Amino acid sequence: MARILYLDDEEPLAFLVSRMLQVLGHEAVVFTDPQEAVAAFRAAPESFALVLTDLSMPAMNGIDFARAILELRKDAAVAVLTGHALPKDVEAAREAGLIGVMQKPGTLQQMEQALSELLKASAQP
Repeated sequence: MARILYLDDEEPLAFLVSRMLQVLGHEAVVFTDPQEAVAAFRAAPESFALVLTDLSMPAMNGIDFARAILELRKDAAVAVLTGHALPKDVEAAREAGLIGVMQKPGTLQQMEQALSELLKASAQP
């Protein structure tokens, strides 16, 4: 289906989400280090249909990571998956050009729904 770059600084969550993406038929390219994720995107920016990132990370927050991705490819579909988003986070994401801020899904069905919405939003002009 889609090749998705996913960044989360917590290895267990990165592993869980990557498995969910794979079970849903997507190719998951997963990172726990934002610098490595940016480097991988820089190497092949057109190869990713979607970029997902955690919001709260110590080295670089998800909004700053998204900005780095969008500097490399202005039309990249980037969204935040988070356990807790404040209204100011949602506003910052919109201002940065992200296509969405979604709650981290707890079930495979929730992940499938979230991905469907994000991939549909990424196809909008």
